[in-house]
Amino acid sequence: MPPDSSPPPSPRGAFPTTHWSVVQRAGAGSESQVRAALETLIRQYWYPLYAFVRREGRTHHEAEDCTQEFLARLLATDSVARARPERGRFRTFLLAALRNFLVNEWERNSAAKRGGGTAPLSLQFESAEKRFALDPADPALTPDQTFDRDWALDLAELVVAQLRTEYALSGRGTLFEILAPRIWSASDPEPSESAAGQVGLTVQAFDVALHRLRRRVGERLRTLVAETVATESEIEGELRHLVTALQSIGARR
Repeated sequence: MPPDSSPPPSPRGAFPTTHWSVVQRAGAGSESQVRAALETLIRQYWYPLYAFVRREGRTHHEAEDCTQEFLARLLATDSVARARPERGRFRTFLLAALRNFLVNEWERNSAAKRGGGTAPLSLQFESAEKRFALDPADPALTPDQTFDRDWALDLAELVVAQLRTEYALSGRGTLFEILAPRIWSASDPEPSESAAGQVGLTVQAFDVALHRLRRRVGERLRTLVAETVATESEIEGELRHLVTALQSIGARR
């Protein structure tokens, strides 16, 4: 995260709804509430899970089937509902569950039984194969660290994508595209004078706009990170963990 985008502390007593809260809702409530809660989780974590399976030696199609089966079972059983915040980070639980699935379930199930009768999830596995081919291989990273790196990149890209849409809807799409390469960089990719001139701003106004965007990125990341821990006291440590994971290869956007 850029040095000037450290997110502000949360208001007292305003700890946001967490993924653990989503998990708990997934264990109780109507069928539609359970499904919606689990799909919220799945759409944020599916690519790191897919990439982990690929790094275990599976082909694209094997990893696609395996990830679909694993996630479909999460939707069809109470596996997620049994998770508890005191057991640690949600993504740690999820990765442990995937490992258990690979060892105890995948090899013993035929293709005809995949999904347990659950309709396949609509996930972008076509783009996943291309993305995996472009992901840098780092032999210095453990499988867990690589999983964390993918998780961190997905969070960062989700935040940037959300803000890109918001800027475009408010008529500031061009400004965002010029600011975006500077979100993570310590130095500007081109002189501020030139970039500011492209959007009709003074250098001072351009720098203020960049500061505001970085701050918003920081706030969004803080919110997402808060959804992966059990208590507010864990947020800062998890933010540092996220930044470390991003810095292992540098953010792609």
